[in-house]
Amino acid sequence: MITQQPFNPSPAPALISFSETWHLLGPFQIGTREATWGADPLERIGGFRSLSYNESDRYRSSLAVNGTVGWSTLTAELSSASSPGNAKADLLVRFDNTDWKSLQSVYGWAALQYQGWARGKITVGGHQQRTVVFYTDQVLEFWIDDEHHFGGDFYGYRRAPLVLHLNPGNHQIDIRVVRDVRAMGGVGEPTVRIGLEAEISGGGLKLVEGTVLLPDMVDGRLVSSLGSVNLRNEEHHWIDVLSLEAVNESPPFRLAPGQSRPLSFDVALAYDAAAEVALEVTYKVEHSSGVLRTSQVRQAVHSREAEEPQKITYLHPGGVVSYAILRPPSAKALRHACPNASLAVVIGLHGAGVETDSDLVRQMFKDAPDLRAWVLFPSGVTTWSGDDWHRWGSADTEAAIAAIPEWIKTVGWKGPNIDIDRRLITGHSNGGQGTWYALTHTPDKIVGATPVSGYSSIQAYVPYSFWHEADPGVNAILQSALADYRHELLLPNGCGIPIHQQHGSLDDNVPPFHSRRLSQIQSQIDCPSEYVELPGKGHWFEGVMTTQTLLEFYAKVLGDRPAAASLSSSFDIVVANPGTMGSKGGIIIDQLTTPGRPGRIKAEHDVKQSIWHLKTSNIHRLHFSAAPARDWTRSKLVVDGKKLELLRNVPLSGQWLVHRPHESWEVSCDSLWRKRQRHGRQLGALDAMLDTSGRYMLLTSSETLSLAVQVSRNFFQYFGADAEVIGPDQLNLTKGGNRVIMSLGSAGLMPATAGRHDTIFVDVKRGLCVRGSNGRLAVYAFTEGLGAIFLRPGTNGTLELVIWAFDLLGLRLAARMVPMLTGVGQPDFIVVGQECAWKGAAGVVALGYLDNSWNVAESSAVL
Repeated sequence: MITQQPFNPSPAPALISFSETWHLLGPFQIGTREATWGADPLERIGGFRSLSYNESDRYRSSLAVNGTVGWSTLTAELSSASSPGNAKADLLVRFDNTDWKSLQSVYGWAALQYQGWARGKITVGGHQQRTVVFYTDQVLEFWIDDEHHFGGDFYGYRRAPLVLHLNPGNHQIDIRVVRDVRAMGGVGEPTVRIGLEAEISGGGLKLVEGTVLLPDMVDGRLVSSLGSVNLRNEEHHWIDVLSLEAVNESPPFRLAPGQSRPLSFDVALAYDAAAEVALEVTYKVEHSSGVLRTSQVRQAVHSREAEEPQKITYLHPGGVVSYAILRPPSAKALRHACPNASLAVVIGLHGAGVETDSDLVRQMFKDAPDLRAWVLFPSGVTTWSGDDWHRWGSADTEAAIAAIPEWIKTVGWKGPNIDIDRRLITGHSNGGQGTWYALTHTPDKIVGATPVSGYSSIQAYVPYSFWHEADPGVNAILQSALADYRHELLLPNGCGIPIHQQHGSLDDNVPPFHSRRLSQIQSQIDCPSEYVELPGKGHWFEGVMTTQTLLEFYAKVLGDRPAAASLSSSFDIVVANPGTMGSKGGIIIDQLTTPGRPGRIKAEHDVKQSIWHLKTSNIHRLHFSAAPARDWTRSKLVVDGKKLELLRNVPLSGQWLVHRPHESWEVSCDSLWRKRQRHGRQLGALDAMLDTSGRYMLLTSSETLSLAVQVSRNFFQYFGADAEVIGPDQLNLTKGGNRVIMSLGSAGLMPATAGRHDTIFVDVKRGLCVRGSNGRLAVYAFTEGLGAIFLRPGTNGTLELVIWAFDLLGLRLAARMVPMLTGVGQPDFIVVGQECAWKGAAGVVALGYLDNSWNVAESSAVL
């Protein structure tokens, strides 16, 4: 008798795979967030890509025993592919040739950060070129064959993967391993876990499943009208989106090859009572005549009760749809509210890596169900709030607050209104740090603050002691570029506001030193606050935001009849960047005299004579807000000894106090200064680019297109920001927000759109020229690796970020300085050279700040 065996077909051959064996080289020294500047010691000898694996080769390293490191091997964990066209590899990188405990005992967490390289390969099967979507979790920089890629996906967002077109065969992957304590922790063995995934694509336009953003529904009605979905161009050519058919829209929307972008839409046009939304996009590929259609993506709409925390959507100033979780006041809270009252808003800022649309956040105040306030949890657009709740993240908070009145109209709310200028700000961990930022930058709107388990500043979180040694002048500029986030220096702005800090004594994520230190500084500047350290508690535990002392603080600040804002008879203001600073005591600082140095005002009220004395330092221009609690037009003013009187027949917003050079103060009604000088969101270092009104416009040419798409991908990956890539002939000055302009070679720069601007320019015969405020010209001859990145004025108060280089190496070095990670410290202009590749900021050719007239401030520059 013959027994028939079951037929087991052999698995289909893999179309793509990763190597199991990888070669490592390292570790080498790197400072906190220094990798953006380059700072790779192997670049001094041609870069890791020029080296071949050899067990006997040794390389100098300050971290390893005997001062040298060699090659080692690593076995990747290869996941079983879900299909022949998918491959995954996890790399757990560790270096055993270093005494980490000894280094940490001297240098702390800074010693647990390092860099190195890992080399493996990706193999494409079959006999034809494949389009590959490549994910790089916890990777900042890498090479595939001879192509360099900077940005990666350091936080594991997986929002904007790289799109590759690979021929059959083996392709070398060189991954720069960068360990960062803020992202990877400071407890236990200092390892780095890298996740790689490659997926074969059929090309075309990808409507990315799982990325549909929709508002919640209450009583059969969407609580807001905006939605969005991510698109990815997986073609070799440009793609034009023709319509989002589900909502019958035809947006003018274009994607460059390999680009990912968020597509916004008005979901209420077609889905105002549906339990599910189905989306489908029609599009056209360049050089193709047919109209194509994406696969359909479906997304459920969640229904909530009226008093439940619910997701609202709104437009971020950057032109993308964002969301927040809103909890309206409860019925019980309304019974105790004053008639016709407008309630304050409690703003809860999440920590790093936390998704706002989660039970963790929605239930954060479940033990405080009846606060007499609106409760709002902004998303910050990303789980890292874009930039740690600074310029991009705080703009999202403002947009979320501004969306609440629209929610009131949409749902027909009959309860108390909201007072959007009365805010109790609270946050945990990175959100605790964001609480300090809000407190010190918008003090007149804050009625109370509760930073919980928050760090004081990124500079204090992990010291910068392992950066490459640089000219002290360079270091000073780098640190001053971060001064707007050095909350320890800005604490006087929060004086007079109730503050309650809380920290667990056993917190090993954000050590309690941060809260202790801030509490100590407050006591030294006579700024009383409360500090509670919880014995035996760690970084996070259930109920951390609703402990008994916090509940008592909330009740006190949000009581039946909250006290009016205290009008202190004396107060101090410290401003690092007027572009991000709101009013304090009704005083708004518009401009500093010298950029890169904080400005200060000491205000004192002589009650008997009814005179306000203002003593200033490094302040060029200020004005007063029209706060109802204080009428500055009826106040006598003495500013640095000069008696002044505001004009009663001119609005406060139309008159300024101006300090003329080598002269005293005067009252000016000349509003044209805003057309000639830097002001508002134009102020700040390179990260002023994050304060955009509208999506980014990336002006490029065919020779710089790949780097332009890289910049676009990084904007989207790290901020959730949208960028339109266009050619110079497509620029429309009336549309879009801040612009990024890329140019290559000695032919010169694209003319400024806001008129003549010749502070930094290219002379085709001499080189790159930087003109100082005294007219002196610094000229940098065309050499390998020369490049520059700098700000200049755009139209209608926008900014232009110019990226120029003599060659491709210089362009790569300059383009990596576009704001992406916090804590890097990029000033207004940077001239890079090839030495930056291995020296980091120590290798810069020039850097510094631009003054109010867009001239180089020579007292704040290294030329």
